[in-house]
Amino acid sequence: MIEIDPLLGLRMINDGSVSLLSTRREEKINVAAVSWQTPLSQDPPMLGISLTPSSLSNRILRETGEFVLSIPDASLVAETHYIGTHRGDQGDKVRVMELMTARAKSVIPLLVTNCIGHLECVVREMRPIGDRIFYEAEVIVAQVEQDYFEEGWADQAQTLHHLGGDRYRTGGVVVNASLLHLPLPHAPKQPLFEDTREERFL
Repeated sequence: MIEIDPLLGLRMINDGSVSLLSTRREEKINVAAVSWQTPLSQDPPMLGISLTPSSLSNRILRETGEFVLSIPDASLVAETHYIGTHRGDQGDKVRVMELMTARAKSVIPLLVTNCIGHLECVVREMRPIGDRIFYEAEVIVAQVEQDYFEEGWADQAQTLHHLGGDRYRTGGVVVNASLLHLPLPHAPKQPLFEDTREERFL
């Protein structure tokens, strides 16, 4: 993983790929799948995301003002679909999907280290738009796997694109996520650490 200029980092979502939105309030960690996202500004590097008002991600983000967008690839189709179709207030999706997480450089929410890129963001403004809440955020830190990014995503970076329902496009192939194997759910466990900034792997 290398660190790149946050402006260049906006290119990680410029192709409309699905991202995993990580938020955190004390020990409560939530990951959600988002595809309604867009670059907004080059100077400073900013992006926007649209969330359902009743979602746990929205409730946490209103209080904390920080999030991470992690970019999954084709290896995480099933996990991404599960995350996008289950509510965070009804279970720990990070543990159920056996995702690996680690401390971010500049914000409290965690990176999903199974992913090939990360954007650490701080909310600058939020507003209701129709039936959604739209967040405008500045990209503070951008990191990407070096082999997958050359001034933009390289050919071997098979990002995910949600086509609706269970269907995703990745690497020119349409995949039905509901047909893929998922890890079996685990029983809830005690928190693995006390320090809210400590590195955590699940």
